[in-house]
Amino acid sequence: MNKLREILAKNPWIGWVIAVLAIGVAVLFATGTFRQEPPDSVERLSQTVTIRCTETGKTWTMTRGRFEEMLMGMPGQIDPDKGIPSPYADGRLTGVLVNDKDWRETVSHLNKIKAKYD
Repeated sequence: MNKLREILAKNPWIGWVIAVLAIGVAVLFATGTFRQEPPDSVERLSQTVTIRCTETGKTWTMTRGRFEEMLMGMPGQIDPDKGIPSPYADGRLTGVLVNDKDWRETVSHLNKIKAKYD
């Protein structure tokens, strides 16, 4: 402990750097930077997402809420290898989120909800 005090006494800038970093992290937590929005929050459902047709590779956008509404309207569990009707594939179920991780998480979340009501 005395060694640490000696180092800080000789190099006060180290203490200032640590203090500034601590304050910065506190501000990030206070502003909610690390907080993930709940899956059904208005902010999340109003996000614009990009959907890709798995057959043609063409993309289009819509709000996440509309996208999830289309998935929830389909009968039974959602097949992660399918998606919503694609305007580029004659309405076949080939529209999935471009972000594969987001797609898998969305399917898992919605299937849990659907399982409660099926």
